[in-house]
Amino acid sequence: MSEKLRIDKYLWAIRVFKTRTQAAQACDQGKVKCGGVAVKPSRAVSPGETFDVRTPARRWIIEVTGLL
Repeated sequence: MSEKLRIDKYLWAIRVFKTRTQAAQACDQGKVKCGGVAVKPSRAVSPGETFDVRTPARRWIIEVTGLL
């Protein structure tokens, strides 16, 4: 599968964050994790992966079922 999508773009596209900048800042602050490890905003997303995302309002467990 050659399609790739950055985690910050993905979180913005599914409206977890209002802006891509906020999504990137959350990654930089360690609030986005995959397998218990913090990820960088440029990390590629693949279907089947699960991410743990903390926002000011709530904690999200997001499973990627497809790319947008």
